[in-house]
Amino acid sequence: MYKSFYSLSDNPFKKEIETKDLYQSENLKELSARLNYLKKTRGIAVIIGEPGSGKTSALRAMADSVNPSLFKVIYFPLSTGSVMDFYRGIAIGLGEEPKFRKVDLFNQVQAAILKFYNEKKIHFKVKNIIQIKGAYF
Repeated sequence: MYKSFYSLSDNPFKKEIETKDLYQSENLKELSARLNYLKKTRGIAVIIGEPGSGKTSALRAMADSVNPSLFKVIYFPLSTGSVMDFYRGIAIGLGEEPKFRKVDLFNQVQAAILKFYNEKKIHFKVKNIIQIKGAYF
């Protein structure tokens, strides 16, 4: 109904919208600038915000803009889980067969990240921040 009323050819609010078609709000521009700074400095960040504020869209836009031979992008879709689930997801995303024990899995993830870092491919994004149940990392 709103598409015909506003003469729209497509749904501008769908999640599958191409990153080039995203509305460049001030918040998106600011987050994109910060993400580009992290890309240049090989940094790490945690991105938090209200639901629907554009966190995933901004990360998707950044992931679409990087050279896949220089950057490792990991999509982690779980929104809840344990610390082990988080480590397991990162290990799988890094191409590792996850270890069983937590300490071994943690060391495995660290070693894989160090390998990518030494190859100058360490940049990766965890696209949907998970809420960890219980213990801290």
